[in-house]
Amino acid sequence: MAAPQPEATSAPAYTPFVTDVWRLIRAPFTPRAVFEEQREAPTFWIPWLVVGLAFVVLQILQRPFQARVREIVLQHLNQPVPAGGAGAAATLIGLVTGLLTVLILAAICAGIYYVIVTSMGGQTSYKKMLTVTIFAWPIAILQQVLTFVVLSMRGVDSITSVWDVYVSFGADQLLPADANLGAFMRFLLAGIGPLSIWQVTITAVGLQVLGKASKGAAWTAAIVAWAILLVLLSALGAMGMKAAGG
Repeated sequence: MAAPQPEATSAPAYTPFVTDVWRLIRAPFTPRAVFEEQREAPTFWIPWLVVGLAFVVLQILQRPFQARVREIVLQHLNQPVPAGGAGAAATLIGLVTGLLTVLILAAICAGIYYVIVTSMGGQTSYKKMLTVTIFAWPIAILQQVLTFVVLSMRGVDSITSVWDVYVSFGADQLLPADANLGAFMRFLLAGIGPLSIWQVTITAVGLQVLGKASKGAAWTAAIVAWAILLVLLSALGAMGMKAAGG
């Protein structure tokens, strides 16, 4: 009599949107399991839409603070402050630019991951690297939520300069309050902290699973991409502050 064969474990059922939202929620806590589920069928477009819409909603919630900063900038430039709030056109433009921002940043990171992972012996595809990128984004959304909470506690009336909307959870908070840092260095240090380490860790796990990369190659790719993006965003932030008179 033949020995009974073990039952084959079936892959979790995939329900568009519902499954992707649940995976996005789980990714910060069980990244390996989330990426293992997507070895054969990685997803990107629905998660990108979910993340992009979350990004847009948070931008809308922060409009009162952005409007106050705009007033300060216009006053610095000796230009009149237009009356009225954001209309339907501004909301539509914000929706499109928000979705495009997430898409462009994801595309850049995925390209860096793909080049490094494949050059170090990994076997992957650009779509899988897009999947790794977008499922590490919940940490960026969490940081935006925390930023909104801090700004709400401060209140719009507390904003008297462009730096008053600056919220950091990074290494710059470890320096003395009177430390004289340039804008670029301030943004750079702000990007080094527990949240960024968490995001890099999720990325490295994803590169091991979906990139079939060694642990060293995965961490190298994750750190290099993070460093490039951090320097780029810090430079853009510093230029923006300088133009705004900060």
